[in-house]
Amino acid sequence: MKACTTVALLATLWTAVWGRGENSPQVTTRFGKIEGLYLDDTVAVYYGVPFASPPVGEMRWKAPLEPKGWGGEVYKATRIKPACPQYDCQRLTPPLVCPTQTSEDCLYLDIYTPRDAAAANDSKKNNGTGYPVMLFIHGGNFDSLAGSSPLFDGRRLAGTRGVVLVTINYRLGALGFLVTGETSDDARGNYGILDQQQALKWVNANIGAFGGDPARVTVFGQSAGAQSTLIHLTSSGSAPYFQNAIMESSPISIPYKRFPEAIVLGGLFAELAGCRPRDLPCLRSKTSEQLAYASHQARSKVSSLKLLEFFEPWGPFVDGDLIKAEPLQLLREGSFSPKPLLMGTTSEETVLYIYSAWNSSVGVQTYAEVVLATYPAHALQILSVYPPTQPSDEREQMVRMSTDLVMACPARNASRLMLRTSPAGGGSFRDVWTYVWNHAFSFPGWGPVFFCEGRVCHGSELVYLFHSEWTGNFTFTRAEEALSAQIMDFWTNFAKTGDPNSPGPSPKPAWPRYGQEEGQWPVFKFQTPQSVVESDYHGKECDFWDTIGYDA
Repeated sequence: MKACTTVALLATLWTAVWGRGENSPQVTTRFGKIEGLYLDDTVAVYYGVPFASPPVGEMRWKAPLEPKGWGGEVYKATRIKPACPQYDCQRLTPPLVCPTQTSEDCLYLDIYTPRDAAAANDSKKNNGTGYPVMLFIHGGNFDSLAGSSPLFDGRRLAGTRGVVLVTINYRLGALGFLVTGETSDDARGNYGILDQQQALKWVNANIGAFGGDPARVTVFGQSAGAQSTLIHLTSSGSAPYFQNAIMESSPISIPYKRFPEAIVLGGLFAELAGCRPRDLPCLRSKTSEQLAYASHQARSKVSSLKLLEFFEPWGPFVDGDLIKAEPLQLLREGSFSPKPLLMGTTSEETVLYIYSAWNSSVGVQTYAEVVLATYPAHALQILSVYPPTQPSDEREQMVRMSTDLVMACPARNASRLMLRTSPAGGGSFRDVWTYVWNHAFSFPGWGPVFFCEGRVCHGSELVYLFHSEWTGNFTFTRAEEALSAQIMDFWTNFAKTGDPNSPGPSPKPAWPRYGQEEGQWPVFKFQTPQSVVESDYHGKECDFWDTIGYDA
């Protein structure tokens, strides 16, 4: 399948047909005029709009700055821009996700709007009557993917559900998260998160020109994008720029890097890049391709038997400023913004990770060693809850255990902490809805990730949320069309009102708030032929993890 090539050719065709003269939407932002494309009679798109200055040269490993304006020129936002540097995305990634081009000059966003949004922007700009805005943060272990990937094509959401959709890039791997020290001359990490925060600020200041309402912004993300969303929920610097949040499959229990760990990883990366540790002039002399390869090599070399190490070698760093502590600790302390929240997981999250980390059968001894390495103080308790069941191959039990440990149970724990804790600044918090996605593709959409065929793997909901199956020449069944309509309605209702069940007729069944009644913990289960509400998903297992804690 040549999905990415097909989408690139289509974008070129759209440019040739629509990207000129009267057939092009045009808006005026703080930085100048921007010209986009009409994709069809329902939606317009603005590809590759700069939200920050290029992070190149001396700006490598610096906080992002505002983009420079382009004066009286008209900026042509008619072609997809390259993704941020990354290495070997295609090896173990579904084909609709990987970008075809990369560049260090990558801090761009794409904006999809209902067709009439740009024409109406003069009357809607910044007066509370614009379309609700949904800003999507892509996943990829903070190491790969792009907001412009075909999977995240936003025309169906924007064109059929009446929202303005923004997808963004941010720096990845070592370019986004390198730590070399604590001085002003060092790389100090979290540049990818700062990029996201800069995108939020840009949207707040400029989205009114596109017909969006800056007072109705929903941040949503999947995997690393969901982790990022939680960071923004717990960051006072991000809180003013959005009103609602959606977290899809956040691996909340994966610990952030501390200074000693970040320094070791940074030193290893520098060595692999051919430089001494902390030698930023040397590292700045390397090409982005060289650094992406060294970042990839460092990622593989730090992995060990410790289970959580397989998930995310690069990522957020507890710097005491932007990120003050681990997320669950911050939630326990009430250090979060009480914004309406949707949060959930897929039912088989870690098939992707377990079967890629162990590509052959895992015996009982190796399984026990992994548990011991991950949770030495509680290994026997864990093995009693998740005992060996298939001595010839324990990978399925590893999937069950790690899905609960990394995704499902810490998500439940986070929801309950937020409902039971008074957030900073006072007040109460009630608006949480939780879900589990329990539907596997009916089509062969996983490409090289063959072990996810027929499984509800990490990210399974995304093609239904964006209704982007067409970008890979796939077709939904009738039941999948209904399931896609359901998740699209819930997500965009939430963006419009802060409640997935309204406005208008809500998808059936209705989605009750989590913990609204004492002792009631309803979870919405997306599946075919009929979605259901389950009273307490994985309750026994999550009670166990809550008891022993999530800090290995």
